Amino acid sequence: MIARQGKQKRQGARRKPLKRRGFSLLEILLALAILGGSLAILSRIVDIGISAAREGRDLAIARMICQGKLSEVLLNSTAGFTPQSQPLAPVDSFDSQSMTSFEFSVEVQPGQLAGILLIRVLVEAQNPDGGEPLARYSLVRWMIDPALGLEELEAEEEAAREEAAAGGGAA
Repeated sequence: MIARQGKQKRQGARRKPLKRRGFSLLEILLALAILGGSLAILSRIVDIGISAAREGRDLAIARMICQGKLSEVLLNSTAGFTPQSQPLAPVDSFDSQSMTSFEFSVEVQPGQLAGILLIRVLVEAQNPDGGEPLARYSLVRWMIDPALGLEELEAEEEAAREEAAAGGGAA
């Protein structure tokens, strides 16, 4: 019997403690703090991504408007009209879903050489809060001043060549 009691005591000493079930309050609070911090960081990253996407869209629209306005200026100059400077003026966006308003200006300056014009078209995506523009895009193009009348000179030279060729053949 004594041997039995000693055996029971040894078995009792070897008995494993009860298994814990669930998480402690400290573990849950720590997990919630980590989750909250991660969500805060992720929301900031999403905000930055959305802002960059809007800026990229506005810059792309500004580029298309700028190219269109420069093409208009160049087309008018081929018709013989000298380009004129224009102050900032509102312009419609190509994107019907864009809520951003755009303004463009045309700056015409004499170039470094006589008879050359420097044309700069600037398009800005206006900030609805009134601060700095959201996006700004400009194109610069050099062109021969249509007021020089180079086409008329070329026509006169061609006529003089034809006259010389006709006169030279008759002699």
